[in-house]
Amino acid sequence: MFQYLYEWIQNIAFYMVLVMAAVQVLPNTGYKKYIRFFTGLVLILMLATPIFKLFGMDERLADVYDNEAYKEEIERIEDSTKYLEDVDASDYLGAGEEEEEDEETGKETVEVEEIHIGR
Repeated sequence: MFQYLYEWIQNIAFYMVLVMAAVQVLPNTGYKKYIRFFTGLVLILMLATPIFKLFGMDERLADVYDNEAYKEEIERIEDSTKYLEDVDASDYLGAGEEEEEDEETGKETVEVEEIHIGR
């Protein structure tokens, strides 16, 4: 129990030192307030970690994140495969084009009429 509290306090102290160093390195810009806001939210989560662990919510929160990340990844994959459904593979594979055999090498060759680069 004391080891857990010691690690918790150590993590918070390390985080605070890291945040203060990062804020000091940044130039005096308008983004500083957003960085402080975000780091403050992370600090609140770090402070609430023992409470989450006490009620067993730490695993449930991790499951929710993993579930949402998984769903987003599935949607991204499905969106990228929609493009493939509309593409005709014969356009890229050259199906239906006449192929000739080179007399010297014995390999099949394809005659190219025109090449366009760009759009």
